[in-house]
Amino acid sequence: MCFRDLVILISTFVVFCSFAFAQTQPNDTDKDKKTETEKENKQKELDDRVLQILNQSTGDAATLRLPENRAIVFAISGDLYWKFDEKRSRELFRNAAAEILIFNQDVEKEKRDNTDPYFEMFDSNDVRGQILPLIAAHDAELALDLLIQTRPVRLAEAMMKAAQPNAKSQSNFMGFDLDRQRVQQEIALEQRFALLAADENPEQAIKMIKESLSKGVSYNVLPLLQKLNKKDEKKAADLAGEVVKKFVDTDLTKNQQDMQVALNFLRYAVPADTLSNSSDAKTSSDTKMKPFKFSDSQVKDLANKIADTLQQPSKSLSLTMMMTQAIPLLDKIVPERTAALKQREAENQSNLPSEYKNVQRQMKFRDASYTPEDIIAQLPKLQSEMDKSMAYQSLNMKISQIDDDTRAKKLIDQIPDEKARANAQNTYDSARISRTAALGKFDDAHRMIDTLTKKGARVQKLVALAIQIQKKGTEKEIETAKGLMKEARSLTTDSPEDEDELNDLMEVVKGYAVVEPDIAFRMFEPMVDQINDFVYATAILSKYNKRNRTFKKGELVMKINGYNGDSMLLFRYMTQMQMLGKADLERMSVLADRFGRIDSRTLVKLFIVQGFMKDDKKPDNSTGTSSGIVIFNN
Repeated sequence: MCFRDLVILISTFVVFCSFAFAQTQPNDTDKDKKTETEKENKQKELDDRVLQILNQSTGDAATLRLPENRAIVFAISGDLYWKFDEKRSRELFRNAAAEILIFNQDVEKEKRDNTDPYFEMFDSNDVRGQILPLIAAHDAELALDLLIQTRPVRLAEAMMKAAQPNAKSQSNFMGFDLDRQRVQQEIALEQRFALLAADENPEQAIKMIKESLSKGVSYNVLPLLQKLNKKDEKKAADLAGEVVKKFVDTDLTKNQQDMQVALNFLRYAVPADTLSNSSDAKTSSDTKMKPFKFSDSQVKDLANKIADTLQQPSKSLSLTMMMTQAIPLLDKIVPERTAALKQREAENQSNLPSEYKNVQRQMKFRDASYTPEDIIAQLPKLQSEMDKSMAYQSLNMKISQIDDDTRAKKLIDQIPDEKARANAQNTYDSARISRTAALGKFDDAHRMIDTLTKKGARVQKLVALAIQIQKKGTEKEIETAKGLMKEARSLTTDSPEDEDELNDLMEVVKGYAVVEPDIAFRMFEPMVDQINDFVYATAILSKYNKRNRTFKKGELVMKINGYNGDSMLLFRYMTQMQMLGKADLERMSVLADRFGRIDSRTLVKLFIVQGFMKDDKKPDNSTGTSSGIVIFNN
């Protein structure tokens, strides 16, 4: 073989081997497809697991004694099912409505049989008010239909009575009328759903609002006017005229809740910068889109109606308090009316019993126009412990909102009581840390945390800072977050001896659920048995307290909404369970199976699915989150 033939043979062999090698090596496209397929398969497994839990929960609902509990299980399941099958979700929502009707019948029977005159005051389980907004987040028109279908007979009768011209309120000196309050809540709910429907069908929403106006006006009309104004300024203006006319034609002295709504509308109509010298006041020029405004004549008609109402002699504390709020607003619109109103206010004040003057003074501390300096000036004059407590609470809140350290320090130093001064300092420092962290100054925030004197506050702020830094996602920041969590954990004990220590421990669990879920699960596992024992013990104790509404007929009364200061540990630490569900659905589901009672186990299962399905990237809406899912916040 000649040299040339040898070269050709070797070259051919090399080319052939190279081609064969290339054929056996996966390219980047193949790798991407494989990775994408693996992700899809993993997601399908998780979705199947979610559906399995939901189907199990809806099946377990049949074993629950209370119709309100069955309704809540169906409603939460329908909310979560929406992502997978809207038809099935609507079916579950209608099942929930059917259970509400049974619940309404049970409530009426219980009212007839109960001899406790304060029964209704303690029975505050508004299952309709929890469920219907959840439905409205997905289908506002269905929610409106179910709102009417599930309306209790007594409430429907109260609405008809309230709609009659010059209907009298059964309010007491404090202006409280339970039936009237429920009517107002129902109207507000109806108008809120109409507001949601406006996104899809503005004309239908206008029709609904007009029908609702025949029953009364709630503050939810204002957001609708703002929304309509973006699409059609004339329609919004016309509807605003009908709203003002409704107020003008109503005897607000007999309907103080309508009076409060009217006052809220007037407060909206008067720009904040005309009532305050604050540089923070926002004007309409700050927004790109022209905001809704009542016309000058509408504002004046509303102002005169409010002035006429307040001018009437009254022994109502609530009207007297409204007068104090209204006078600065009226002075900008109808200044010729305020002199007589101030005289009437003085007369009303002189006729109030001393205990109601105390209430009025306490409420004044919370008024937005009442500055921290005003409260401090009043402190030496306060005699009762209740007055002092209310003053210090309001003072702490107002000082914490100040971003001028010099002014805040001066105010805190003027607080005469040593304990109150320390509390104000801690509250201010805590708020200052949050503001500093929000600006991304994490090292400064960490140093500030070390100055806090209350252990619980330090734990809370360390955890919050760790979660915030963890979200940045870089390797360095993740390690920093882990270090902060170790510091927070060092301030807690694995065997808490009291409520404060337990809260601190569970706060750390919350942080680790984001930063290092494995540690969070190891910390939480022993707590499951303790929460379980607490539920059993509370169930037994509730038998001997008729006013305890945590359990009913031996069954835990379920809730859709959040913590709300509930003493039941199952609700108090639901946020942690949801966050653990987000971290590892299967592992948390196994822990949920350790709850011995079917009521608590079913509820926990649903809540951990909520946590798992929560999309952190989407903004919240009025119902809880972007999907309608309710996420607890401690």
